[in-house]
Amino acid sequence: MEEEQNERVTLVDEDGREVVFEHILTLEYKGTEYAMVVPVEGLEDEDESLVALRIVPGRDGEEDCYEGVVDEKLLEKLYELYLEEVEFTDD
Repeated sequence: MEEEQNERVTLVDEDGREVVFEHILTLEYKGTEYAMVVPVEGLEDEDESLVALRIVPGRDGEEDCYEGVVDEKLLEKLYELYLEEVEFTDD
């Protein structure tokens, strides 16, 4: 059985440090895409915490940007959607 490998992405935090994340999946909610990622290295606390990042599409050929989600209700909804997606793909 072939094992699916998640993509790793390197992002730069607000302090200019590079942080490597494993991309788990991308969700769409109310017309906006969110990347669900897990930190791999580069963080002081590497505890496999799921992180939701809003994908901001780049303009005129620029790369997409990612913004952390801080709204607690939105985070709860994204986590709920994440669990539904993971449950669906495990079946």
